[in-house]
Amino acid sequence: MIKKLNYIIPVLAALFFLNDLFAKRNIVEKEIGGIVLVYIPSGAFIMGGDSKDEDYGPPHKVTISNDFWMGKYEITQKQYFDIMGENPCDGSKYGTGDDLPVYNISWYDAIEFCNKLSEANQLEPYYIIDTVQDKDNISPFDEIKRSVRINEAATGFRLPTEAEWEYACRAGTKTKYYWGDKATHQIAGNFSWHLFNSGQTGYFKRNFRWVRHHKMQKVGSKKPNNFGLYDMNGNAAEWCFDRYNKNSYSKEDKIDPIGYQDKYSYRVVRGGSILDSPADFASYRRWFAGAFEKTGVNGLRVVLPERKS
Repeated sequence: MIKKLNYIIPVLAALFFLNDLFAKRNIVEKEIGGIVLVYIPSGAFIMGGDSKDEDYGPPHKVTISNDFWMGKYEITQKQYFDIMGENPCDGSKYGTGDDLPVYNISWYDAIEFCNKLSEANQLEPYYIIDTVQDKDNISPFDEIKRSVRINEAATGFRLPTEAEWEYACRAGTKTKYYWGDKATHQIAGNFSWHLFNSGQTGYFKRNFRWVRHHKMQKVGSKKPNNFGLYDMNGNAAEWCFDRYNKNSYSKEDKIDPIGYQDKYSYRVVRGGSILDSPADFASYRRWFAGAFEKTGVNGLRVVLPERKS
């Protein structure tokens, strides 16, 4: 029996090595303006989760018909400063540093960053930002209500749609989380910075009591998903382009949806942050925030269209 194990173990190790090597070989990257981008192939997936009372059901088939490039990492504070000339994280209790994800930005800040990043790299801006107020934005708290349209033919950077974000997060998986179906502190901690591993932990007589003083962490310091994307859960939460509506999902198949296209008060946020429990990191989990809100945890990850010649 021992001899058989001595034979089987090296074979299994070799297979795991080859599988890992093959997976890495299929990850295609490029860099533009200091932003490392990962190639995401088009495809179909089941978006959402089983729920009657939450905002992420019912599950439905969604097709992403165009390949695209997505930021390998969340935009860092240095990258944001280099384009915008300011660091919105200065003085925040969640941490300041060149390699930390930028946060404390509004949705308006995020789309303006995308346009300026495009211009800095001689790309046509994707967003058409108008000072005329958006009549569909019915938030009683948003005094900006900036009207934003898109130029679908543009070559520039943009935010992911909510469907693109979930497709990229799942990376071909059908499990609850992109690493599997369990989200213990330890398992989730291999892939994400979350509520229980991003701060100072307190114990009383060896029993876990609390975590406090949460801090953002260096991007890319955990394991990636199958597409080679880092921090898709945890660290900073990530703005998506879509308008938010609790009942926007249906059982109908959809192709390249861009969320709820009617009157709205909020925009979609995905991924969760250092202030969220790993149990909330299901790939289909949704959050929302007003486009004007500069919360302590919302950042961004950019997308670039794949232009076929």
